[in-house]
Amino acid sequence: MDFTSKVLAHDRIRAIGVCFGHQIIGRALGVKVGPNEAGWEVAVSGVDLTSEGKEVFRLEKLRLHQMHRDIVHFYPSGTIPLGSSPRCEVQGMYAPRRFITVQGHPEFNEEIVAEILASRHKNGVFSDTAYEEAMARVGNEHDGLAVGKAFLMFVADG
Repeated sequence: MDFTSKVLAHDRIRAIGVCFGHQIIGRALGVKVGPNEAGWEVAVSGVDLTSEGKEVFRLEKLRLHQMHRDIVHFYPSGTIPLGSSPRCEVQGMYAPRRFITVQGHPEFNEEIVAEILASRHKNGVFSDTAYEEAMARVGNEHDGLAVGKAFLMFVADG
């Protein structure tokens, strides 16, 4: 977190945060990060985008693989909110020429998430019901490529 705070203090370095990286950036900016009272958010889930989020991701609504129980509890001062979901209000943050983050996993696909779900179900992390509900969504379309494009645009233009 100290390293991330130092990186964020420089105006010439751009940071991208995904899941835990999103949470570390939130912590480095002084906001509460920790367990979500609503529990886990897993598999492909919808994210309602703000007007800025729609511009950044060039979508009306974002669908991303999720695999988290911890959340950033509120937006740090000076950040632009990108989106929210019923289980997680802070799904993405943006500060031009500084950082862009998402709570979800644009890099995940059906196979990766199915394997994580199966392993965590076997180890008792997910109940039968939670596992079955997540497995029903694991193969849904997701917008990982759109997020990847937004990250590339951020690095190129800020």
